[in-house]
Amino acid sequence: MGHRSIFGVFTLILAVHLLASPATADDHSEPAPLTGIVDTLEVISDRPERLEAVPTFATVHEIAGELGRVSTVTDVIEKGAGVHVRRYGGLGAYSTASIRASSPGQVQVYVDGVPMNPAGYGTTNLADLPLDNLERIEVYRGGAPVEFGSPGIGGVVNLVTRSPGSAGGAVVLSAGSYGTFRVDLLRSGSLRFRGDGCAATDSSASAVTNVRAHNREAALDYTVAFHHLQSEGDFEYLDRHGTPENTDDDEIVARENNSFTQNDLLVRVDGGSWAGWKIEASNEIFEKQSGVPGIENVHIESVHYIVFRNTARISVEPPRTVGDALSCRISGFHVARRDRFYNPDDEVGFDRSDSDDRSSSYGANLLSGFDWHAAHQSLSLFAEVKRERFTPESLNPAIGVGFTRKRTAYSLSAEDELFLLGDRLKLVAGYRYHNSADNYTGPVPIGGPPEALAEDHRAEFHGSSFGARMRLHPRVTLKANRTRFARFPSMIELFGASGFIKGNAELTPETGTMMDVGIVFRSEPSSSVRAFLEAVLFWADRDDLIVFLQNSQRTVKAFNLESASVEGIELTAHCLWGAGLSLAASYTFQDARNEGPSPTYSGKRLPYEPRHDLFVRTEWKGRAGTVWHEYHHQGETYRDQANLEENLSPASHIHNVGGSINLIPDTLSLSLEVQNLTDKRIVDVEGYPLPGRTFYATLLVETP
Repeated sequence: MGHRSIFGVFTLILAVHLLASPATADDHSEPAPLTGIVDTLEVISDRPERLEAVPTFATVHEIAGELGRVSTVTDVIEKGAGVHVRRYGGLGAYSTASIRASSPGQVQVYVDGVPMNPAGYGTTNLADLPLDNLERIEVYRGGAPVEFGSPGIGGVVNLVTRSPGSAGGAVVLSAGSYGTFRVDLLRSGSLRFRGDGCAATDSSASAVTNVRAHNREAALDYTVAFHHLQSEGDFEYLDRHGTPENTDDDEIVARENNSFTQNDLLVRVDGGSWAGWKIEASNEIFEKQSGVPGIENVHIESVHYIVFRNTARISVEPPRTVGDALSCRISGFHVARRDRFYNPDDEVGFDRSDSDDRSSSYGANLLSGFDWHAAHQSLSLFAEVKRERFTPESLNPAIGVGFTRKRTAYSLSAEDELFLLGDRLKLVAGYRYHNSADNYTGPVPIGGPPEALAEDHRAEFHGSSFGARMRLHPRVTLKANRTRFARFPSMIELFGASGFIKGNAELTPETGTMMDVGIVFRSEPSSSVRAFLEAVLFWADRDDLIVFLQNSQRTVKAFNLESASVEGIELTAHCLWGAGLSLAASYTFQDARNEGPSPTYSGKRLPYEPRHDLFVRTEWKGRAGTVWHEYHHQGETYRDQANLEENLSPASHIHNVGGSINLIPDTLSLSLEVQNLTDKRIVDVEGYPLPGRTFYATLLVETP
């Protein structure tokens, strides 16, 4: 029996079981999210929705409970179904995400709706996105809301920063193994403006509401978050000296050149409602300096990397019109980035290097919605224009400053939601159009730097999406989606780089089709045991995948050669017993295979993609504090495309434990955690060891 047949039988059995669950027939209210654990929601936004968001499968990770831990974005999102992360080392090391066996470059990362994938390389380093200034993380595994103009063929990760005025203040101090130290300073509140000046008011939402309602004063909500994290990263690992078959020369050594220091400052303000107009703005400054360690048997001492990033955003919402049915939001953004790579002793690559690359992306978008209640429809339109620039510079005079690569991208998305049977059935149809124009140079002589041409190089994509949501029962919902996506080549794939990466004018966008169907069960809000269960079957086909191949003795070049397919199942369960004991679990089975033309690789499993992935978190919360345990299992993976047995990495079993004590209720708490409790020696990517047993302590001070 094939996978699709097995999945079909499983879904039928699960549907019969869930439909037989007790529920109150006249209760159509939805339970609130289970506190402290991930949840899958249908409405995801930090602003009022029109009628309801698209019926896609999305996981929401609330970040409030992470302040007492030394966690990263990758630590959080890997808890959800369908997501696999790859770390090139321990804390602070380069990290990427794969959703449903996608490549990291196929996952689009946003911060408050601002696209963060760098113009030059196209793949976001999740380690450079601080967690502690976030309110939640949204992970869209298939289709995505219309407001994400370029969702990518691997899904979307949207990081939502802390809402202005929604909390008081906090000071977080952490220390732990390998010289790790963290400081977080968080403050949010509100300033109210009168005729005689301004005054600070309470940061709670109710107090601000009362001020506006009774005194009719204008208010400015704000959030300020400062984050500092550093670590020596000198954990011990097994160095096999490049001879894994010979254990006689293995030795335990300390990781070298693995230290880092990073700082982040976020300021976000919300002007509230000024004569019906809503204005919101934010600015984030991020800076990081880090060493660049080699693979396990290559010890690098002097190579280091510096990154600076500034992200600015402004959003304006005019008053709703046409009987409160027409809404509109206009946003603008700018991301400026500087990357410095210093290799003075020729320890990496062909020669000494000292590069100082600059990139930026800026643009504006319009999101408009119309609630056509008479026809039971909700119409949406999203339009965006984005300009990207990337200027490589080498301090080697023989290379110098390269020409500025430029690309202008246009996105247009439209969506129609139709509500039938008294809102029990919802049908969604969408259309996306993408167009890009860049100044690609064309082929250049061997070893010569690329140069700009006057005529633009263009690419475009048309894609459709369909979705449906059916409430089979007040507590049971069936959802299905089919979406067509594309990923345009990154600048390094398209333009190449001076000397050893050649550009390719013939590259076309990677394309993909994602289909999923699932069933969702939610218990009654008044139940003593609150539960959420979800089962999803998914299929994905991705074509014209871009890979780098050896082009000459010293050069590589990108080609559209590969195709891949994946099918699998995602299971998610959350349970809350009373107010204290909770369980969150997610399991993913996926069969991801190469479908390209090569007889050597066709039909083989994709490298670094486990077939089985299980995460379970158990937590008990009481007045005195909290105790928790996490278990994460990843199945065996191949490290190469040919699936050679000698390149098969074994399965991993990781346990994390921790707890917190409320020294002063709602004011002062102390948390302790142990990651990798059993001290397993594992890797996510071959040659890049991960730390063993690690200890952290965190002091959290909360202020009104």
